[in-house]
Amino acid sequence: MEGVELRPLSLGELLDRTFTLYRNHFWLFVGIMAIPSSLSIPLNLYILMRGGSPIPFGRPAPQNPLAVFTVTYFALVILLWMAHSLALGAVTFAVSDAYLGRDSTVRGAYGKISGRFWRLIGLVFNVGFRIFGVMFVSVMVAAFGAALLAVGIRAGFNSTTAAAIVGIIMFVLILAGFALAIVFALRYAVSIPSMLLENIPGGTAIRRSVALTRGRRGHIFMAGFLTSVIAYVGVVVFQGPFWIAMILHASKMGQLPPWIVYGMSFGGAVGGSITGPLLMIVIVLLYYDMRIRKEGFDLQYMMSSLGGSEPPAGTVSTP
Repeated sequence: MEGVELRPLSLGELLDRTFTLYRNHFWLFVGIMAIPSSLSIPLNLYILMRGGSPIPFGRPAPQNPLAVFTVTYFALVILLWMAHSLALGAVTFAVSDAYLGRDSTVRGAYGKISGRFWRLIGLVFNVGFRIFGVMFVSVMVAAFGAALLAVGIRAGFNSTTAAAIVGIIMFVLILAGFALAIVFALRYAVSIPSMLLENIPGGTAIRRSVALTRGRRGHIFMAGFLTSVIAYVGVVVFQGPFWIAMILHASKMGQLPPWIVYGMSFGGAVGGSITGPLLMIVIVLLYYDMRIRKEGFDLQYMMSSLGGSEPPAGTVSTP
């Protein structure tokens, strides 16, 4: 138990513990996230070179922006998504080891996913489908309402009041869809740590996450929001100079020179490697915090350590 302090944490203590772990194991987390971040480079290069400048003013780029949606594009997206899912699992094991006072390496963290890879991919897809599916349905319903309104206007229906009402309803539908997606994300927040650290099926991990997060979702929202903002600020720091250069260049010519394309792609990869682990670190710490509060995990771990018995689920990370 030396060096292990398991107790309920306030929001400030949780964030402090997050940045302490991040600082003390900086190269471990950066090394884990460097793999998916490096795979984002060819995707960004492909998008920028084939689609042209994303800046909507200035002369239009000679390339057609829709030309990026090819078989190559979707293959790169799927590869990056799978690599990122794998990295989330590796960060989960690395945070667990660091929090419980065990040593960890990049290779060891990735190695612990062996035998769980497809379960992890299935879980990430399942959760993502639920969250983004809600947003997609709300947007599609709103778009259907807009189409009906357009048809009515073409048919001679020209009521400003009715059009305003339809517009308000569409806005409320989209807003409700995004709000519901956030609720889903909070419910499923600790499904990845639950599945990997307790070695349970994906469906069981989702139900486990719903039970653990009950009553703590406001805490999860604030912690996740703050770390996400910091992460995005870090990416902007590395990509910001190239965005400024792109805006200045696009206002004159519209076509991006290679140095901006490569700079943005590599800057985004570096920023993602450095700031990418923060959200997953706080998620894993929240998982342990909720288990300590609801299940007495700290006492279970202490008793198993003193008695030399098998540690409780969530502490072992062997395949």
